[in-house]
Amino acid sequence: MRSLKSSLFLSLIASTALSGAALAQTATGTDFGTVVVAPPVDAAAQPGLTASPADLAAARDKARQRQVIVKKPVVAKNKKAGPATANAAPTAAATAAVSGPVSTVGASAATGVTGTALGGGYIINEQAKKSRSTVVRDAIAKQSPTSNPYQLINLLPGVVGSSTDNTGLNGGNIRLRGFNSDHVGLTIEGAPINDSGNYALFPQEYVDAENIEQVSIAQGSPDLDSPHIGAVGGVINVYMRDPLKEAGGFTDLSIGSNNLKREFIRGESGQIGKFRSYLSYSHLSKDDWAGPGGDNRDHVDFRGVYDINSGNTVRLSAIYNSAINTFYRNPTMAQFQTPGFQPGYLGQLPSDFFNISGNINQSPKTAQLDPQNSTEYYKYRINPFKNLILSAPSNFTITDKVKFDTTPYYWYGFGNGGGVSSLNEKNGVFWGNVNVKGVNYNPAVNGTKTDTGILYYNPSITETNRPGVINKFTYDAGSHKIIAGNWFEYAIHRQTAPYEALNSDGSVVDPFATNNNFVVPPGAICTVGGVSITCPVGPLERRDQITKTMTNALFVGDTWKATDQLTFDYGVKQVWVNRVVDNQLPGGSVLTLNDQATLPTGGVSYQLTPENKLFASFATSFRSAPNFTLIPFINNATGQVTPAGSLAPENGKSFEIGHRFQGSMFATSVSAFYGTYQHFQQQTRIADPSGGSSSGVNATIDVGGVTNYGLDAEIGTASINHFRPYASVELLRAELKDNLPVITATNLPDVIATAGKQLPGSPNYQFGLGLDYDNGHLLGNIAYKYIGPQYSSFINDEQNPAYGKVDMMIGYRFDNVGFLKAPEVKLNLFNVRNTNQLTGVNGITNNALVTQGLNTGANVNGSAPTYFQGQGFSALLNFSSAF
Repeated sequence: MRSLKSSLFLSLIASTALSGAALAQTATGTDFGTVVVAPPVDAAAQPGLTASPADLAAARDKARQRQVIVKKPVVAKNKKAGPATANAAPTAAATAAVSGPVSTVGASAATGVTGTALGGGYIINEQAKKSRSTVVRDAIAKQSPTSNPYQLINLLPGVVGSSTDNTGLNGGNIRLRGFNSDHVGLTIEGAPINDSGNYALFPQEYVDAENIEQVSIAQGSPDLDSPHIGAVGGVINVYMRDPLKEAGGFTDLSIGSNNLKREFIRGESGQIGKFRSYLSYSHLSKDDWAGPGGDNRDHVDFRGVYDINSGNTVRLSAIYNSAINTFYRNPTMAQFQTPGFQPGYLGQLPSDFFNISGNINQSPKTAQLDPQNSTEYYKYRINPFKNLILSAPSNFTITDKVKFDTTPYYWYGFGNGGGVSSLNEKNGVFWGNVNVKGVNYNPAVNGTKTDTGILYYNPSITETNRPGVINKFTYDAGSHKIIAGNWFEYAIHRQTAPYEALNSDGSVVDPFATNNNFVVPPGAICTVGGVSITCPVGPLERRDQITKTMTNALFVGDTWKATDQLTFDYGVKQVWVNRVVDNQLPGGSVLTLNDQATLPTGGVSYQLTPENKLFASFATSFRSAPNFTLIPFINNATGQVTPAGSLAPENGKSFEIGHRFQGSMFATSVSAFYGTYQHFQQQTRIADPSGGSSSGVNATIDVGGVTNYGLDAEIGTASINHFRPYASVELLRAELKDNLPVITATNLPDVIATAGKQLPGSPNYQFGLGLDYDNGHLLGNIAYKYIGPQYSSFINDEQNPAYGKVDMMIGYRFDNVGFLKAPEVKLNLFNVRNTNQLTGVNGITNNALVTQGLNTGANVNGSAPTYFQGQGFSALLNFSSAF
């Protein structure tokens, strides 16, 4: 650990020296070949304490106002310059790469690709006084059009992405500096889209890649205006492209491995008076690469801009997604290492599933991977989901010194994760704490009430209504730019698990399970603890709870330009969270959580030279306990109720110091960071507080403190003979500070020795390499991401091995053909080495092997962690064109 800490500051000094040396070489005229320079300041960079889409849009508008469109190529000396860089002003070329195309002619307008963005679009000249990394259109447009936001940012420093398929249709997971995705906030056009109850993310549901302008990550902490109550691990901000001022359109057609077919079309209204907009639709279908099943997705994006006048603009974004995916297994290490193992589910039900003679038992019969387990049928392992995201980030100028930004938003989601359960006529079924007997769950087959396992579709449904608004005033007082604002949200989160009968062939009637009409019939016998009661009224549910979360936040900050070189950012946010969880199952209860947090933040930057800048920051963050921590655990097999208890919110402090070199030839960023976090919340198995379960219960508890420290670095160049390389690296140490409470094999409470252990899922090192080529016609890139080993248990007795993945793209951009403007053909190749590897940790456990409790010395049984298994080689052929 000591050597790692020392290396952080040595690397920082070396980076400053390297940047200075490179600057000296540039000044003396070193021959780099044909060079297309980038500007020293990017309109895509967020300069202050906030990162709202209204801020970014205002920066883009200012950049456009400074531009004069001329009809000549960007690089006059480059005879090979193609339509991607033609018809744009020389002074605006690189700005177009990061702030949206300026020209409304040709490929640059339709795709945003200019060939001038630094590092092939993987680095910009960031202005924040803390760690932030951004990917823009030059990189986004050359990745697969099926890519989700996790895949788009995979090369950036600190990103540990895990996936089970190359297309991104099955989501996957992401970690930043050791923190899992449910500790990372994600906004699209200012709207928070984490699950409002447990903060989970589902990136396959969001914007089509063709409509994403840029994605930025703040690896260490949220921004002052970030609308999150669960983001101690940083934030990801996704920004959509603006509509063009010229009417037209864009289409994207793809075919690929595993019978993949995708169609995308976007229509641009052009400027109609003061309004312009686009509407796009895409459809994707594919087969699973392992086992039966597949993915189907229909998606609509809309973006409208109403330019009232200079400084007053109303924007509206609408994103609709409807999809049904088939899951892949998350194997244990033993399963993955079994020869011939594939993570697909079973292609058919076992033959005795249809045995209707005598007492019926369609419930699981054997081990998980045995073909006789009916619950492993692929048609039950599905993820149907629909969601709508509305956002209207708008700017208004009140006076020449006072501006008002507002981002009202609404998020709606409805869907489930599939699943089946068996209903037992003989022993009864628990509905909450009520045992229900005397019901014939299969009357079409027999008239008995003694069947021991009638399988029903029983998905866990979540329906969310989440309106909110972020308001911000900005006062420009010359050397001070003062902001003040508020965030308000009221989220209603309904979670149910109804029972629906299967078809006679075992298939699911309605994947969304919208009927929810299975009620306990007259004549049923209901008991609680063996005492007869009148049966409750309503549909039978495995879970039934409503979470209402009201969040209020006030923030104020100032950007003070003390001198031409020295600038300070400082601010504070006060957050109040009121969460009420009503468990409506019989035996349930209503619990309330009231959290508040005061979150100061500050940063400073010093401009050493026009190209060299030092920065440092301090930030605080917090995370309210997820809603499920307020839900009493009711054992579906026994009806035993385990009371829930509230948890203190997680809170963190992070410190950073760094250096950026931002020249016309290349840019670098290096930052050393240190963070300390208290009341870290994790799930473990503990002794049952009610005493009802001798084997303990799963519970999310406060496991104590966590620290992380390390170094992030990245570098990208301008176009040198049409090549633009990029590289990133992270060194990380994330460790637990306390021992973990567990339950022993003899059902005694104890702790295991986790203090000082590495936080699972946090590799000590990772790096990414990218190389882009674009001469206006021929284009291509190659990307390699390498992730070091990651522990998968808290006690560090099992780990995910190190792995690397190479993706490539090669393509050609044609001249205009009739009404087609700069059509392109691209071939994306994924995992070109065809490696069979685990791409990350899915299910973390306390200990994989048997260990001993520190207090009692008794054995603590192990539990096998699970992983994401990555797909081998696949390819996608894509044709696209503006029109």
